[in-house]
Amino acid sequence: MEQQPNIYRKMIAAAVSSVLLEHGFDAVETDSLGTLTEMMQAFISEIAFLTRSFCELSGRVEPVLGDVVLGFVEMGFNLNSLEHYVKSSKHSILPTLQPQQAQKQLNMLSAGSKQPLPPHIPQHFPPFPDPHAYVRTPTHKQPIIDYESVREKAAIQKRDIEKALTKFLAKTSTTHNLFDTDEANIFPLIACKPAYPPYLSALLPQDQIFDPEDLDIDPKSQILQQQKNHDKAKNQVKQDLKMEEGEQAQENLNESRISEDNMNNPNYIDNPYLAATKLPVGRNMEST
Repeated sequence: MEQQPNIYRKMIAAAVSSVLLEHGFDAVETDSLGTLTEMMQAFISEIAFLTRSFCELSGRVEPVLGDVVLGFVEMGFNLNSLEHYVKSSKHSILPTLQPQQAQKQLNMLSAGSKQPLPPHIPQHFPPFPDPHAYVRTPTHKQPIIDYESVREKAAIQKRDIEKALTKFLAKTSTTHNLFDTDEANIFPLIACKPAYPPYLSALLPQDQIFDPEDLDIDPKSQILQQQKNHDKAKNQVKQDLKMEEGEQAQENLNESRISEDNMNNPNYIDNPYLAATKLPVGRNMEST
């Protein structure tokens, strides 16, 4: 249905061109030919509309020659000039219509098979579209959960992360070169930074291993700080020993005084199993 107006338009343009050749024109511009073709098409459409109107007004279904003549008269066209033009022998014969090939339908991407119409829908109705238009279609792939694929994916991801970190460190830190050339970007190697002293990491056990660069700690300052902490702890131990010796001496003195008083007391019991319980001096007993 979309090709018919184009075919009719071409035939009207050919008829207008033949009329122009009969009147002595050798060439015509595209815009002028389009305007004349539009005028001719409008004139024919108006004649056809008036002819149909007079036909229906007369109570007929098919128009006759009289209806066409009345349409020309209604538009104010002189039929005598038309008769003179028809009887002249200068008309050019238009070429016969060439059969045109039907437009090839585009191969649309089809998803699934089309469903036939159910019995309650007439068969002359258009068929159903592709199922993806009205049926739920998943737009994502199902996750892969088998052990081999997950393990392989984890290994690939770990390798990519290590490669990216290696390239980042090679670009941001000092590097060594395999070859003695001026170009420093060919096969860079990350420079090794030795610890000072090298045996320190083996002598200091750690629950968690941290990178000194991440903690921003200088090994020399760390050693000095550990020595200070060691000296401080040694002084604290000495003070605690002195305090314990003083308390022990005081406790012995008190026990000697109590023993002398008990010896002088006539009610003193020499049997250790019958003596009263002695509580430690300076310590609080917890009740159970």
